[in-house]
Amino acid sequence: MRVLVIEDSARLNTSLGAGLRALGYAVDVVADSTRAIDFASRRDYDIIILDLMLPKDSSLLVPHEIRELNRDVEILILSARDQIHDRVTALIQGADDYLVKPFSFDELHARIQELVRRKANHKIPIVECQRSGKPQRYFDDLIGNLLHLCGNDNGDIELVISEVKLADLLQRVVSPLKSIAAEKEIVLRLPREKLPSLLLDAKWMEHLLSNLIFDATLHCPAEAEIRIRVQDERERCRIEIETPVDEAFDLSLVRSYASYLKLEIDSRIIADDRFCVGISNIKIV
Repeated sequence: MRVLVIEDSARLNTSLGAGLRALGYAVDVVADSTRAIDFASRRDYDIIILDLMLPKDSSLLVPHEIRELNRDVEILILSARDQIHDRVTALIQGADDYLVKPFSFDELHARIQELVRRKANHKIPIVECQRSGKPQRYFDDLIGNLLHLCGNDNGDIELVISEVKLADLLQRVVSPLKSIAAEKEIVLRLPREKLPSLLLDAKWMEHLLSNLIFDATLHCPAEAEIRIRVQDERERCRIEIETPVDEAFDLSLVRSYASYLKLEIDSRIIADDRFCVGISNIKIV
């Protein structure tokens, strides 16, 4: 079993490497994402353990880049960030599990063993999903992980309907993306008009918008613009995200979120070859 540890702390790098080797794993350790991508491109790893707080990196992009190189590897995130938004974003970008620091080595080993068992239990063929180019297993695992993170003890999703200020919701979603947008000189243009309050589950709506706007930012060409608009439809409203991204933009996970929230998703090409995704049927307070 070959493991790659990506961790910038020399102390933790040393202890994790020594501990995993003592258990019989073949271990490589690196301290930054550049070397991590290089190692992942040249060697076949079974497990990759990744610290999300790497210096000088947009480290949330690293799971995505590794997943593009090796779709069959299991990625375990280590992070001091314990918010549900951080966990969901990491899963969306390709991680399989998420462990919050500080943690015990025994728990880390148990998580590794669970990932190995999960990988061994995949007996069905890996089928490429239409348009996204991602294997069906990717979506099966992602939905399972999200249910685990967001569900109750029975694994069921329980919506918590409350009044949510749309302006605050959009700011929470966009703030973590500003550094990525700045690196690519992308303009994230939010609505200027006064925005309504909504009646919905804030957590799931934030997941939906985070996935949609994160993917738009990730695939948007440099020096372009992403526009977010809100249209009043009497007792309901519609949110539109307009990007220069083409129809290959993947909406599979967004549609899963929307089904829980009883919202409608549509997409279309508009003027100047821009792509617009609309979220409708959102209740206004």
